Amino acid sequence: MRLILVNDVSVVRGGATKVALQCIEAGKQAGLNCAVLVGDDGEGLKPQFSDIRTVALGERPLRDGPSFNDVFEKNYNKRAYEALDGLLKETEEDTVVHVHGWSQILSPSIFYALAKHKAKVIITAHDFFLSCPNGGLINFQSGTICDIPPLSLGCLATNCDKRNYFHKLWRFRRTLTQRGVGEEFWSRVGIVLAHENMETYLNSGPLQHFLTLRTPTDPLTPRPVEAWRNRRTMFLGRMCWEKGVRTLAEALNQSRRTATLIGRGPLLEEMQRALPQCWVPGWLSDEQVTALAGEARVFIMPSRMPEPYGLVAAEALMSGIPVIVSSNALIAPEVERNGAGLVFKSGDACSLAERLVSTDDDNLMQRLAEGALALGRQIAPSRKEWGRRMVDIYTGRSGFFAH
Repeated sequence: MRLILVNDVSVVRGGATKVALQCIEAGKQAGLNCAVLVGDDGEGLKPQFSDIRTVALGERPLRDGPSFNDVFEKNYNKRAYEALDGLLKETEEDTVVHVHGWSQILSPSIFYALAKHKAKVIITAHDFFLSCPNGGLINFQSGTICDIPPLSLGCLATNCDKRNYFHKLWRFRRTLTQRGVGEEFWSRVGIVLAHENMETYLNSGPLQHFLTLRTPTDPLTPRPVEAWRNRRTMFLGRMCWEKGVRTLAEALNQSRRTATLIGRGPLLEEMQRALPQCWVPGWLSDEQVTALAGEARVFIMPSRMPEPYGLVAAEALMSGIPVIVSSNALIAPEVERNGAGLVFKSGDACSLAERLVSTDDDNLMQRLAEGALALGRQIAPSRKEWGRRMVDIYTGRSGFFAH
């Protein structure tokens, strides 16, 4: 059997690419004939997968600054279509194609290539671009979760984009291009969900087959942390509006707290100016993050959007570090139910400031740390179990596909 992994980029700067590389590893270990299509230069694959057939387009993601040509090419990237079509023609083997990210470089053109062939297709939903034009199910102008049906007239008329209404119209058109592959294609695609609550947001269109397989991850630290003895408040993630960093900054200033904020993104310099009392170094190495996590009292995940899962939160919980999460995070109910952390009202800096102040209570933090470690032990399958289940999906043993 042949496995083709498809992702916008090869360098890990977020959960989607990290999972894509884990899928390559699982397929390789299972003896599948693996190939990879990426939109960037493929450099991120070389350290671990230099022996795997790789097609790299050498293009830049939209987030690095769109060009005029991107108006056309990222709506329908002809090179991506041709590259995937070519990969699918290379062999007569039974083939499964696993798509992770396509919104930054590859575009919906890849689905038109897939529709020409009989290969099984699965997509891991790391976000909501399968249904929502802006991918977040949130109105970036008002800060509220959007309940307007995607691609409806109401959706078309709403300026919900993080940039401007013209960009929303472009995204709307791209989603129409994506949907235009046809219901016959979309009805045979299997959707792997990072969290079971994602299905509610994705099942209103032509998608029919859903399976939840939570992403495995490793603890942030090699051994559990006695978080209640520590004093460091931490954020680890992309510095952008949808990740809630402005809410976090306002809450830290209201409560007169210090924190460590690690990550890149368009709001990095703004955060450095807004939080002179905090350490905002940008991106750090895994080794540095591990050392700092060993000093953590609590991790903050302040996302404004319905965060599908939140790998950083899972990594912290597995280390016994309590989390403070936004009410919009799909993981919030189980964090609260298991006494593994605190939940604040999404976008409400006063609510987050109150939760930050409550972390002064050592007894509370010890209880939350115990709850965090207990939840962390059951929050996701082990890497070995996850790999086995993913290969079962690829080979058809899971019974996932109806066709």
